[in-house]
Amino acid sequence: MNVKAVSASAVTDLRRGIIPLVGYAVLTAAMDVYAGNRFEVINPASIAAVSFTLTMVFFAGLDWQRHGLPRRATLLAHRGDLVAINITTALTWMSTFYALWYLEPAIVNVIGLALGPMIMTLTGPLLRRHSTVMATEVVVSVAIGVLLAALMWTSFSGRSGLGDVPTRDAVLGLVFSFTCAVGSAVNIIYMKRLHDAGCAADTVLATRFVLMSAVAWVLVALEDQPGLAAALLPGAIVAVIGVGLPIYVLQVGIRYTEPITTSLLISLSPLFAFAMQLADGRLRFSLYTLTGVVGVVVLVAVGVVARRGTAAASAPPGTADRSAPPHEHRTDDERGGATP
Repeated sequence: MNVKAVSASAVTDLRRGIIPLVGYAVLTAAMDVYAGNRFEVINPASIAAVSFTLTMVFFAGLDWQRHGLPRRATLLAHRGDLVAINITTALTWMSTFYALWYLEPAIVNVIGLALGPMIMTLTGPLLRRHSTVMATEVVVSVAIGVLLAALMWTSFSGRSGLGDVPTRDAVLGLVFSFTCAVGSAVNIIYMKRLHDAGCAADTVLATRFVLMSAVAWVLVALEDQPGLAAALLPGAIVAVIGVGLPIYVLQVGIRYTEPITTSLLISLSPLFAFAMQLADGRLRFSLYTLTGVVGVVVLVAVGVVARRGTAAASAPPGTADRSAPPHEHRTDDERGGATP
């Protein structure tokens, strides 16, 4: 075997993976900042209705092009989990949009990044048999919880990038942020169940946004001034940079990188969000937000490295460096939640 050729191939694959994954982190941050800005003048429900209807039509058309008409037997066989993932998808995304309506994007982004994995870590033994929690993960999770509490205080005390935020808005923003994180964590469970049951990813993407679109249109119908005309362009932009394109580049990145690399690069998203939101005239620089975001990102990285090190140490001799492709070891969703 030509060792130099293998090494060069590995480097090339790493480069192919890093660019899409950094792109994913940037796109996720850009969506949060852009949507948060647009929500100042357009109702979140209107943008959600437009963006997810377009997303649903696109993935349904893609599935039809690849596999023909919807496979009734497949849908019936997995109907329970498909209904569940529709519910968790609607919960996750609607909560995200309304959280961005009330809070600064960097805080919403970092809560979604940190709380989902923290929930998965602490509840893993309850949700999955034979799952274990490392002492390091417990410490990291507690530390992340402390930093998230500090970020909550930042929002309530007027020290966030938005400045003085009414108590009601801060409470609602944090509730929606936590709901988004919990929904994302549950999303991962159902995506993993569907994958293990042999349900094609195309089928999931073609059907998982149905309830989300319906809920958004119901909310639009209840609005006195929905502003649909003004929501058309922002909705299309969110559909592209917030859902469709991130899903694509994430899958490309996963194909060429190890899980630890994927997790570490995705965790950069809150830093990108903080940098981008400085260009938004509504927001100011907040050292408190920056400190909390950096702290959470570092702790997430420590948790990922610790878990990876334990997995490598417990692997049979000679197998640690010959792991299967990353997409076989992890499940990701478009909001960046991931589990090894």
